[in-house]
Amino acid sequence: MADVQVILRRPEHDAEMLRLYEAVFGAEAAEASRRRTDWQYGRNPANAATGPVSWMAHDGERCLGQMNTMRVALWFGGREIRASWGNDYFVRRDAQGRGLGMLICDAWSDHEDAALALGLTPSSYPLFKKLGFVDVGPIAFYQKIVDPGAIARKRLGGVLGPAAAPLLALGLRVRFGCEPIPPADVTVRAITDFSPEYDTLWERARASYVMCARRDEAYLRWKYLEVPHRRYDVREARRAGELVGYAVSREHDYRGLRLGWIVDVFADTRDRGTKDALLASVLATFRGRGVSRAQAYSMNRPLADDLRRFGFFPGASAVQFCVKAGVETNGAFGDVGGWNLQFGDGDLDR
Repeated sequence: MADVQVILRRPEHDAEMLRLYEAVFGAEAAEASRRRTDWQYGRNPANAATGPVSWMAHDGERCLGQMNTMRVALWFGGREIRASWGNDYFVRRDAQGRGLGMLICDAWSDHEDAALALGLTPSSYPLFKKLGFVDVGPIAFYQKIVDPGAIARKRLGGVLGPAAAPLLALGLRVRFGCEPIPPADVTVRAITDFSPEYDTLWERARASYVMCARRDEAYLRWKYLEVPHRRYDVREARRAGELVGYAVSREHDYRGLRLGWIVDVFADTRDRGTKDALLASVLATFRGRGVSRAQAYSMNRPLADDLRRFGFFPGASAVQFCVKAGVETNGAFGDVGGWNLQFGDGDLDR
């Protein structure tokens, strides 16, 4: 392996990397990668001081593999540290089996306070475990039937479905009860931009989490408003005029059903009223838009409890999460239920 070096990717490598990406994943995936690269890595506010950080295995003549990293400021164990999500990891087919994955991942994790690996494939999971990453996943997945009629028609067809729909609706009411009534003192409205108040909300609410990527004005605008390949609905919650939380959602069609994703819900974890108001608002919008099923990921125990109170139930999850910390953790791994990780984190919803 002496002839291979792991180096930081430079602009002159871009054309070669795009060709390699296409060879590994196909032309369509390569074009999608090209379109999002400037946003995901170039415009990330956490990269303002350094620029994009991507690691490449190179033998002096050609690139053999790479890993892009998406940096975040991470609240972790009572303080903020520098961390990054490892994305777009791959190795050239004719270079596999040479230990390049270990070299690339070592270079990445050695240069961050915490390396975050999310959505690991069955083939990459053993590699990260071998490198000393701590397994803290899979991330819990939750779903809620919003339109029993649509689900019944999908599963039983146009003849039996309509007849079964009332029974399904009754069963859901018996099993999960009524949704919580949102508090009268919290108002929710749709917004089209984030304000400096979100910096204050972050500073005030972050201590209620054990782990959470910084959710300030710059991060939120980049993550949910500037993204080129998604369109999100954003709403904020206020109590007596003060910003107390926000929610991000979107919908899409999948195999004949309209799905609604709850992408991000943020408030002080102890502020159940704010989260109730936000979840009720999102679900009302889903119903108005013909959503059949609502879905969410949540690693945070209080938010998971809130979702269950609204009739969400657990489903199978294959989203594995591993972390390697190079700094003092202050007991963070002892309370992973206090971590905040949702569908909007990392690059899950790209």
